[in-house]
Amino acid sequence: MVHVSEIMRLEDFGTAIPFPSKINPHLEAIRDGHERWLRKYRLISDDADAESFKEWKMVELAARAYPEATVRGLRIAADAMGWFFRFDDLFDGGPLACDLSRASKFIAAATGIAGNPDFTSELDEVPVIGAFRDIRRRSMVGMSRQWLRRSADHWRGYFEGNLKETAIRATRAPISLAELIKLRRFTIAAAPSADLNECASVLEISERVRLNPHFQGMEADTADAIIFVNDLWSENKEESAGEPFNAVSVIQSEAHCDRRTAQFKVADLLDDCIRRFRWRRERFEDWLNGQRMPKDERSAAAHQVAHLQGWIRANYDWSLESSRYREFS
Repeated sequence: MVHVSEIMRLEDFGTAIPFPSKINPHLEAIRDGHERWLRKYRLISDDADAESFKEWKMVELAARAYPEATVRGLRIAADAMGWFFRFDDLFDGGPLACDLSRASKFIAAATGIAGNPDFTSELDEVPVIGAFRDIRRRSMVGMSRQWLRRSADHWRGYFEGNLKETAIRATRAPISLAELIKLRRFTIAAAPSADLNECASVLEISERVRLNPHFQGMEADTADAIIFVNDLWSENKEESAGEPFNAVSVIQSEAHCDRRTAQFKVADLLDDCIRRFRWRRERFEDWLNGQRMPKDERSAAAHQVAHLQGWIRANYDWSLESSRYREFS
């Protein structure tokens, strides 16, 4: 058994994440409640499954990615992180990987719930569907109609992206690096995760902030950074499952190069998006300083930018400590 985290760091590729690590002080306060929630919605089956799932470090990921969240908000975030990976595993090498008919039913049910948690379907008793309904209901409390519409759209993009991946697997259609990145920006769930930060931290960003091109660029850079780190660490797992959606393997195919060369290329792409993020953050801060806006609007904007930056670091730190990608045969 090879331990990936013992032999690979970003420094091995001549790069690093230049952002500080943070962690929410409420981590231990929500740990037991998170496990009870997983059991309630049958996302873990028994004690052995629970112990294995703990090593995935979902609570730690939430605490790193949402360091300013309230206790209630951190619980929602942790539950959502646990749910994401259980849902993802239905598609990545799971029973819905190539079954377009069944996958369509799951996506229709989940998309319906994103728009209205009271939406019902024949899949209501399926664990991931019931669990998502609970997450969606809890995350909507206290949020504006505008946030509800925006977050529903982001969830829809995530679910429909998963369905597109199923269609590509089922038809064995080739995918280019540009197409991969465009699709993975949806299926990496960066947008729903950012929306969760607003409810978890009790704030909302304004429309003028959301529509600022530098802010939107930082959102894309965050998604890309998560994609590239995940693809470096998950490559072996995905290769063994026959998954085509990994930047390393796509670059190997496109550039006709070996794995190590492709890994360095992915690390270079990560470097590029971090440089873009830092440049855009400076431009956004200049714009923000020049705007006349209420204090709470300005604070929410700064907080959300800090969250995007923190997600990049949190995802890398989690990749080093989680067992999800650490061991492979």
